[in-house]
Amino acid sequence: MTRISYPSEVVPGPPPVSLDMPEGWTQVWAPDTLIAIRDDAQGADHFLANVVVRFYQRLAPFGPDEIQAELTQYAQQRRDGQVGALKQMSVGGREWLGADLAFVDDQAGTVGQVHWFTAQRHNDVFDVVQVTGSYAGSRREQDYATIDAIVDSVRVNP
Repeated sequence: MTRISYPSEVVPGPPPVSLDMPEGWTQVWAPDTLIAIRDDAQGADHFLANVVVRFYQRLAPFGPDEIQAELTQYAQQRRDGQVGALKQMSVGGREWLGADLAFVDDQAGTVGQVHWFTAQRHNDVFDVVQVTGSYAGSRREQDYATIDAIVDSVRVNP
């Protein structure tokens, strides 16, 4: 009998991921995430900016059309959800596709998000790392640049 374990060559599991957390932010636990950090503004009266990193696998194909469809479906499930055009960038030697998104939350008001995806193919399966930054719509000027700097610091090791 052969013993099978996880991770393995067939099912390698999540890759190592790192990012730079700004001063005044803290790491928190969030379900189904590899990393979750948020602004640690104690007693703040606004939605706190945060960044989460998730890992999942998808069957091929997985590219711009699938990303646009997933983000559109996500936005449609939220009140007044809107998705911007897809954009791309290179970070840490990896290509990323993403889009800005906004919706209205009953408690937080308008929430803005930026979603970025990078994927690596293994046969018919894509290993996907998704980085999502969220902020209060009223604080876009203050929080978007911080989230952008965090995203620029993300490193995914194969």
